[in-house]
Amino acid sequence: MWLQSWKQLKSHTSFAFYCKCSAIVFFFTLCVLIVACGTSTNSQVDPGNQSVTVTIDLNGSNGSPTPPLPDYLCGAWVTNNSPGVNPDNSNSLISVFAKFVHTVNNNPVGVDGATATAQIDWPDGTTDTATAKTTSDGLAVIPLVLKPNSVNKIVLVQVTFTKDGIPPCQVPQPAYFTPVYLQIVANLCIIAAGREKHEVFARKRTCLPRSLPL
Repeated sequence: MWLQSWKQLKSHTSFAFYCKCSAIVFFFTLCVLIVACGTSTNSQVDPGNQSVTVTIDLNGSNGSPTPPLPDYLCGAWVTNNSPGVNPDNSNSLISVFAKFVHTVNNNPVGVDGATATAQIDWPDGTTDTATAKTTSDGLAVIPLVLKPNSVNKIVLVQVTFTKDGIPPCQVPQPAYFTPVYLQIVANLCIIAAGREKHEVFARKRTCLPRSLPL
């Protein structure tokens, strides 16, 4: 009787021991699989978030060369796009500045003695011309007489440079301006000498609160 009980107890203990060992082995195997899968997933590259590598070639062997500057360049402009026209003076002027340069070793050098011809297109459809000579720095200043009927309208000035022995140069974009009327601004000056009051008028190009348009 005792021997039979001992055998049953030994059999039950062996079965429990084997179950525990199997559970431990299964647990370690599962851990190894999880670590292996995690490493494989992290090692893969996400196609949507790929890193970009930029390589700069300082030798310029594969880059496009910088295009050379044109042999001759020219431009024209005005410093005041709203010049004032005085109706009491028919000689209201504006100056158009024009520059003509020659490219030497990638540096601009003024063309001296060139003729700058300005074609003025007035708003009424008429056209005038004016000329000036360039100085040693290639600059020409062309004075223009403003027309009263061009007030509040755009005036275009197209400039072309010419000189013997070199090709002509036409300014790509015309200079432009819009004349405006000068205004009389009344400045009241009260002189406290007796009962006299004097009103002094000064011509200005800006409107103050007490401005009187012509």
